Amino acid sequence: MSSRTYAMALYSMSLTSSIVQPAFGALSDRVSLRNLYLTVVLIITFLSAYSISLTSHFWIFVVLVFFAQLASSAFHPMGAIMASTRRKSDLAYFTLSGMFGYAVGPVFITWYAQKTNLSGLFWIGIALSTIALLTIPRMRFLKVEKKAPPKLSLNGIKILLPLLLYVALRSATMGVAQVYGPMYAKLAGLSLVIGGSILTITRFVGMALSYFGVHIGEKIGNFYINLLSSVLMSGTALIFSMVDFSYVVHPWSILNFSRNITWQFVLLFVSMLAPGYLSMSSVTVEAQKRLPMNAAFASSIAMGLGWSLGNLVNLLYSSFFGNNILFMVKSIWVFAVASLAFAIWDIAYDSKRSS
Repeated sequence: MSSRTYAMALYSMSLTSSIVQPAFGALSDRVSLRNLYLTVVLIITFLSAYSISLTSHFWIFVVLVFFAQLASSAFHPMGAIMASTRRKSDLAYFTLSGMFGYAVGPVFITWYAQKTNLSGLFWIGIALSTIALLTIPRMRFLKVEKKAPPKLSLNGIKILLPLLLYVALRSATMGVAQVYGPMYAKLAGLSLVIGGSILTITRFVGMALSYFGVHIGEKIGNFYINLLSSVLMSGTALIFSMVDFSYVVHPWSILNFSRNITWQFVLLFVSMLAPGYLSMSSVTVEAQKRLPMNAAFASSIAMGLGWSLGNLVNLLYSSFFGNNILFMVKSIWVFAVASLAFAIWDIAYDSKRSS
């Protein structure tokens, strides 16, 4: 398949699953058999994701991954509810565990694919489904709380608009890097595992940056964390665009590594993508501060809707240029600079609103 078809399929699935997540959140507030609900969506996730080894047809692969992503979107609101009913620290562990799995996934699957060509992958799905069946019934049953629907106004949505656009462009920057970075690594002659490792390393660094971003944001302001995140992404993305790892020298490539490029590639890629995680949690905190009476709605805007718009930008962009891997990688800085512009606008808008 072409790189454009592959990228567009991923962006389309991510876009759809992000859009419907608020609907799953509303459903989670009304489901009474929460343990059963959680068991079902986990099993659908496991079996769909790990059944990709059973097909050699691309569009069946797309359907399986799509169901896995939908089930994952259905899982997150309910998982967050069940994790936060006892102690706030439990929700922190829930989030940290998710980020850990998100980080380990790329290096695991690329290693497994290189070693086994995905043979027997579905047995992992069956094993995880069995664990879910044994574990979920042991969880404490939670009663559904009756809550009045929050009142929203157009002014409340307007307050979040600059923040929403910032998240969208930051997500677009990270989306292009995460999909085309491993392709570029392969183009540069690096192994498949290196392509997965750059995502894993980035996400582990991102876990730390996201944690510190929240605490630093409480002292200096979350919007300055957003600004710093975009400045770092923009600067390193510009440097990354000037380095040529593909052995195809261009006149606008001021640096060229001809041998032993692995560590340079990993270092520059991580330095470009990891700063995006610095504002990952602080954006949500800032959105909730601006709409304290509608914190859940604010969170869905800062996360789900922002990510959806970012995926939409990626989908449209890759539909035109997606087959040109080198061009896609070299133009990441454009999205990073755009996110910087929206971060500056958000600071100016919030200052004007406060005064």
